[in-house]
Amino acid sequence: MAKQEKIYILGHKNPDTDSICSAIAYADIKNRSNDGRKYIAKRAGQINEETEYVLKRFGVDAPGYLPDVGTQVRDMEIRETPGVPHSISIKDAWAIMKETNAVTLPITKEDGQLEGLITTGDIAKSYMDVYDSEILSKARTQYRNIVKTLDGTMITGNEHGYFMRGKVAIGASSPNLMEEFIEKDDLVILGDREEAQACAVNIDASCMVICKDAEVSPKLIQKAKEQSIVIIQTPYDTFTTARLINQSIPVKFYMTSGPLTMFRMNDYVDDIKDIMAKKRFRDFPILDRHGRFKGFISRRRFLGASKKKVILVDHNERSQAVDGIEEAEIIEIIDHHRLGDIETVSPITFRNQPVGCTATIINQMY
Repeated sequence: MAKQEKIYILGHKNPDTDSICSAIAYADIKNRSNDGRKYIAKRAGQINEETEYVLKRFGVDAPGYLPDVGTQVRDMEIRETPGVPHSISIKDAWAIMKETNAVTLPITKEDGQLEGLITTGDIAKSYMDVYDSEILSKARTQYRNIVKTLDGTMITGNEHGYFMRGKVAIGASSPNLMEEFIEKDDLVILGDREEAQACAVNIDASCMVICKDAEVSPKLIQKAKEQSIVIIQTPYDTFTTARLINQSIPVKFYMTSGPLTMFRMNDYVDDIKDIMAKKRFRDFPILDRHGRFKGFISRRRFLGASKKKVILVDHNERSQAVDGIEEAEIIEIIDHHRLGDIETVSPITFRNQPVGCTATIINQMY
């Protein structure tokens, strides 16, 4: 469903009863026109005692306070992107990015707070810059991630456990050679050779990944269980398994966690444009008033921010107008004062009559 366009109706900065009541009444007239837009009466300053008495006497709520009509982040097109937990694998993150055509993915906590960001560049780096065989354990990779990344099956072990010590090694050589380079707590990628599988168990590896869905004898499985060794079976060959396994690393290890350049929905475009110009990011995260992640604004969408649309009542001079009026789009003016110095980009409806108050003009409209 399309978002309903809002038009704000405002009096001058130091509102009197005429200014406030005209805004309320004209909003009512405009909303009765049912043109698909929502007209909202606002005030640009504090209500005086007389106005307060009149509103109370007739049981009408005072308009909300709008001190500035400058363009805000909320007026921009925000690309809402669901956050993902930091525990998901690089492979899953990449799949989500491909599916949503996103270059940046937000990592959020359960309460919606932004924890970090991961970009396609970070994922590329995870492939190109890794020469450390212990990267899987340093990243505290969950066995569940390894199983999912390798489209595998957990033969024995706790999938919620973590690979926390040791390196990744391929056990394709003879047991004698394996004993030279494989150590206790390593993760070993193995084939169908039973003597190599038995050697990994004897060395007390923390995890064995068995390629091509090769069989493991019940006796060896039992021994692995006793030693709390995880056994994962995968349909992939040794080369594919070795190539894929680093994709199981959780995004937390590669995400950018701070300091992040973030903006809030209420931030004014004028205040943030310099920051955006200095930072060479494609997307900037946006937080709502509770500090929860809302979505992204891009550098490109920043240029297409829509101005607030306003109707001015009881004034037509810039000095009396709400702050930020030069950034807003004025679509109407209803007034009874002299002609002032407000300029508009295009022709507008301007009703000006030499009567005692703007409310008289509004009354004629009713």
